[in-house]
Amino acid sequence: MPREPLISLAVIVRDEAAALPRLLDGHRELWDEAVVVDTGSSDDSAALARGLGARVEAFAWCDDFSAARNAALALCRGPWVLVLDADEHIAPGDQAPLRERIAASEPAGLVLPQWNYTDDAGLSGWHPVAPESAAEANGASGYVVSHQVRVFPAGPGARYSGRVHETVEPALVAAGLPVARLGTPVHHAGHCGNPAREAARRARDGRLLRLKLQEDPANPRARYEMAAQLLGEERPDLAQRLLEALVAESPDGPRSADAWSLLGRLALAEGKAARALEAFTRAIALRPDLPETWLDLVRVRWLTGDQPGAQAALGEVSRLFPRDPRVAALAAQVQALPADNNFKGGSGT
Repeated sequence: MPREPLISLAVIVRDEAAALPRLLDGHRELWDEAVVVDTGSSDDSAALARGLGARVEAFAWCDDFSAARNAALALCRGPWVLVLDADEHIAPGDQAPLRERIAASEPAGLVLPQWNYTDDAGLSGWHPVAPESAAEANGASGYVVSHQVRVFPAGPGARYSGRVHETVEPALVAAGLPVARLGTPVHHAGHCGNPAREAARRARDGRLLRLKLQEDPANPRARYEMAAQLLGEERPDLAQRLLEALVAESPDGPRSADAWSLLGRLALAEGKAARALEAFTRAIALRPDLPETWLDLVRVRWLTGDQPGAQAALGEVSRLFPRDPRVAALAAQVQALPADNNFKGGSGT
């Protein structure tokens, strides 16, 4: 007997024929219907998706990811929507528990951690793949975590905004829906294994971000995203100026904690420890729930020889995030010999 419809999987694709079998066949434990919006494929993505049981519609690409996402949402008939991309997956063992969690949930936006796999161990927040997660990593050595609303109630109030780095969360909050975090990771392989594709993605995102800023130059989220884009384009001076202007104009605004945190990492990279310490402290005062910034605070105190301060911050990290796998490794480092007080120029500002 067929189960009652619960979850609509909403996907936008272009030239993803190679990835669609894993996406659609690999998540049948989760979805009751799959909606695929094709934004202009030159391969057989559309025919393949239909053959795998999805409803497929064409969409004329207009340089707006939100428009494409919303076209998919308009076609969804289940009470809940799950949004995935073709280069993402949820581990098979996590699917049945996630479905049960959704079925038992009151209407809310459900945030899932996104594990962005990469071999670049120099990235802030990078941590190695644990042996039990190796099967999901597709050969990558580590990952960086971000968080997004991936599951939410269907309906006219659920709509994405933003040409790029689009988000549905503001619409859900405006509709009076709470936002809750779950621990089920979305495994994202899009940033590893294909340098040419990654370079094309970065160039596309840069172009769309500039359009986004032209349309709404005061938008804090867009300004922060542009600063992060500039760092990816190896233009740290411009990124720093944009971030400094953002926190100067809105010291406690909606993206100020992220901006302060990124300013701290820039300062740390330049050996300006006192400035990094101030930035991380400001970020934590605004958002004490961000583990990355706490970990950065521990590191900068340790690197400048402030062993008591590092240990105190580590104690707070351990209390707030007891299950974070990075805490034990950092604890071992902090409990070792103090770092050199002359770290990259000492406490320069």
